[in-house]
Amino acid sequence: MGLATRVTFVSTSAGWDHPRTSFYTDHYELTMLQAALHSGAAHRRSVFEAFARRLPDGRRYGIVAGTGRLLEGIANFRFGEAELEFLERTHVVNRETLDYLANYKFSGDIWGYAEGDAYFPNSPILIVEASFAEACMLETYLLSVLNHDTAIASAASRMVSAAGGRPCIEMGSRRTHEEAATASARAAIIAGFDSTSNLEAGIRYGVKTVGTAAHSFTLLHDTEREAFEAQIASLGEGTSLLVDTYDVEKAVRTAVDLAGPRLGAVRLDSGDLVAQAQWVRRLLDDLGNEHTKIVVTSDLDEYAIAALQSAPVDSYGVGTSLVTGSGAPTASMVYKLVSRTDDDGNFVSVAKAAKNKASVGGRKYALRKLDERGRATAEVVGVGHRPEDDGNDRPLLQQFMKNGELIPGWTGHEGVLRARQRHEDSMAELPPVVNRLQRGEAAIPTLYEDNRGALMARALIIVDVQNDFCEGGSLAVPGGAAVAGAISEYLDAHHREFDYVVATQDWHIDPGSHFSETPDYKDSWPRHCVAGSRGAELHPDLDTEYVDAYFRKGQFAAAYSGFEGLLAPEDAVPTGERKAGGAADMDAESLEPDDDAVGLDDWLQSHDVEDLVVVGIATDYCVKATALDAVQAGYGVTVVRSLTAGIAEDLEDTVAELELGGADIA
Repeated sequence: MGLATRVTFVSTSAGWDHPRTSFYTDHYELTMLQAALHSGAAHRRSVFEAFARRLPDGRRYGIVAGTGRLLEGIANFRFGEAELEFLERTHVVNRETLDYLANYKFSGDIWGYAEGDAYFPNSPILIVEASFAEACMLETYLLSVLNHDTAIASAASRMVSAAGGRPCIEMGSRRTHEEAATASARAAIIAGFDSTSNLEAGIRYGVKTVGTAAHSFTLLHDTEREAFEAQIASLGEGTSLLVDTYDVEKAVRTAVDLAGPRLGAVRLDSGDLVAQAQWVRRLLDDLGNEHTKIVVTSDLDEYAIAALQSAPVDSYGVGTSLVTGSGAPTASMVYKLVSRTDDDGNFVSVAKAAKNKASVGGRKYALRKLDERGRATAEVVGVGHRPEDDGNDRPLLQQFMKNGELIPGWTGHEGVLRARQRHEDSMAELPPVVNRLQRGEAAIPTLYEDNRGALMARALIIVDVQNDFCEGGSLAVPGGAAVAGAISEYLDAHHREFDYVVATQDWHIDPGSHFSETPDYKDSWPRHCVAGSRGAELHPDLDTEYVDAYFRKGQFAAAYSGFEGLLAPEDAVPTGERKAGGAADMDAESLEPDDDAVGLDDWLQSHDVEDLVVVGIATDYCVKATALDAVQAGYGVTVVRSLTAGIAEDLEDTVAELELGGADIA
């Protein structure tokens, strides 16, 4: 039985009076509105999109949460007398803008991923279509809700996965803001937690609440026995007793003596929980309490929960690590204008192009590609059109609001139930890699599809993994051979995530001053990777089974970037048996440059490649140059640091330069 079916939701007839939300915003959103009203552009129809450029901290998936809360808040996003008086008194906006705000009510449309669904980098999690005036003011409120709740739900989902079917209890209210505590409880329940200690979440959303006693209750009484007697007399023999205030063994024996075999549970909140749970379980069994459960708490996170898998623990109480940044790093969502109407009323795509913060313009539609077994293989995002469903794929965007009116089923108690089921179904559809706690790339890739239906492809660039750059070569980089093997292992596990794999090679014929008998190891180097030599061959530990094309650079001048390379002739690249080990023998003609050879950028563009992952040697020279040139050429770029080897001992400056230049570091 799944956790979703095991949870009891408490129905409540009491409604919740949601507060006005219009001041959960930033000053600049209203000054933007004022300027747009002045220019006449405020009423242009606009499409805004909320998305995350990356998943936090090497996580493999995220879980959308907060949508129901957000929709309730947008319905109450109004400016009353108190707000208008404040804006006028403090001169935030002028009279024209105050008059507009006095009549403000969101009247647009909202689509998005269903709450509880998984998301990945660049997934169009929420889409808002309205006038610019209506949509721009929602930015801060929208992001504060989605970033917080999504971060909590994403962490909670990992904890539920680590728990392996054992219930998790949310109990972090004392570690965060009172409203954040209620939101956190709701998000945790959506992501699979069994219950919460937060009563406000219980009354607002009808979720199950639990709780018994803290150490202070035991300390209040003259003896632990008196405390246990009072709790059992009041709450019944099925209660949970906290047994680590003094001596755990004595407390367990006292608890069993008072409640007998019907004792519900004992709670452990300190010490070595694995060892303690094991001997407490033996003690309970010896005393005849085989059915008494063991609950553990004490700053648990997904790693601690995973470590407790071998222990006889029945449920986990999770607080601090769920509701604070240590367990739930920010989801890093942004809210960007991607399309608007022009003076003629026609929609035009717009996009931010700033380094490291670029966005993709155009209205988005999303589809999760599923294989014949119903397992997710990719997130396909159509730009300006709906990707075609091949029969068993799942469209991801749902409509939440139409003409400013909420569509039933997405908010309140019903919304939480629906989101919880969506989470359970989504997790079942994702590949098993999502259950790994180790850092790694997204479980499935996000692929863009243009308005012709052509996929915007993804390519892996393997930079210069050649014999001369590995141990034993003339210009060996420490760890080069290990990187060759690691890239092979990575390709074996992840090749389906790439449409193309290409490899670059230094291929020197007469590079002039690039070679020197007295090199400075900055602009001049010892002879290396001479065209046709063994040193120029790819390292034998690099399996080239999946390589689609080879690009050679530096024939007659220094060249660091793979974008300076030219496509090698098909008859001059490794084939057959040699393809798995190194270059084929080269004849004289293969050493000469081809005036008609295709460059790397042209080749990638001709294959509709939009996103690149860069690996190889050396991090601080050819990998860096290739990645930065790729950013300049307009590609989305990620450098997998663990699949590179550098010359310098400290590569932090290189990493900073890559990030500043617009590349992501994984």
